[in-house]
Formats: sequence, structure tokens, C-alpha cells
Amino acid sequence: MKFFTVYTNPQHPKSIKLVPNGFSWMVFILGAIGLFIQKSWIHGLIIFSLCISLKFWLHPPIVILVLIHFLLACFAYHFQRTELTLSGWKIKTIIAGRNKQAALLRLLDQYPDLAQKI
Repeated sequence: MKFFTVYTNPQHPKSIKLVPNGFSWMVFILGAIGLFIQKSWIHGLIIFSLCISLKFWLHPPIVILVLIHFLLACFAYHFQRTELTLSGWKIKTIIAGRNKQAALLRLLDQYPDLAQKI
């Protein structure tokens, strides 16, 4: 079972976001580009510039680059949650589900006020 952090935005009451907790395979494979796809713009730009600088100045072995991708993948969803918080989104709750749709159904079952807003 996966856990999702639920975010609501007071400025846009009809929208909610579910951010999964755990490892991001997309970021592990794509690196900083995966952060851009997840809409973690600030962290993506910082990590992308660091990776480019590291690649051109130090020429690290491939093992170091794989380790960097692994660490990015471990913290990718944390980066996404941080950027949502910076954008004004508030944590509503943490919900569990088999997938995102099941977690959303469970969320709307527990919080009927959210179902009326959506």
C-alpha cells in the first residue's frame, strides 16, 4: 500500500493534489529532468546546474552519477512537497491506497466536504 500526502490550496478550493511518499523511479532514470516533469522547478534547476558543473569540472565516474540519481530519487517527492508548500498549498492529511485513484476515493470518503468542492 502506498501513502500519499494530500494538499489543498485556499486560493483554489476546487483543486487538491496527492503527492506519493517513497522512491521516484522516474527521477532515478532521468535525474534532474525528472524533477522538471514532476514540476519541481526550483530544485530541478539547482540540481541540473550542479550536475552540469560536476560533469564538466570534475569528470566523476559513472558510479558517482548513479549515486547522485539514487539520492535524488529518494528525495524527489520531498522536493515536490516543499515546492507545493512554497506555492501556498497546505497539507490536509496523509492517506493510504493501492494507487492514486484508490487513495483519492478513500480521501473523498473520509472528507465529504472535499467531494463537494471538486
